[in-house]
Amino acid sequence: ASRVYAIDTATDLLHPSLRCEKMKDKIIPIMGTDARKLIPIKEKGDLCTVDVTFTSLKAILPNAKRILKKEGDIIVLVKPIFEIDFYDKGKFEIIKSSDELFQILNDLIQWSIENQIYPNALMKSPILGKEGSIEFFIHLKLNESENNLNYKKMIRSIL
Repeated sequence: ASRVYAIDTATDLLHPSLRCEKMKDKIIPIMGTDARKLIPIKEKGDLCTVDVTFTSLKAILPNAKRILKKEGDIIVLVKPIFEIDFYDKGKFEIIKSSDELFQILNDLIQWSIENQIYPNALMKSPILGKEGSIEFFIHLKLNESENNLNYKKMIRSIL
């Protein structure tokens, strides 16, 4: 990448090797910023990677879409517990049921398609999340793929 914008609500967590003078024009930190409220950045990007906690990707993806070129790609880490109303359930519980995981992924992908963000690939993360939660990567594109993915079949194949 010729330039990377690092966006995080945290401050001072960017590794020093990425904040040094040598990286000044290559790594642009936008720290202390909530990606749900992100304002446009100076240039549109080719790729956006998203790893968020305590918020649904549905709250982040519209802003990710706005900062990308029209042929842009998005790679998201899906943490299923944050794609449901876990606050309403009154407890934080790891989701292990294949049926529940299917429904969460299906709902997220369907929402993405309705918002003109199209699935291109899906995989189970080889690394478990906190407390052993199963997480997933989804590769999304802003332009509709011509391969007519059967995403429901794709979800079933990884569960």
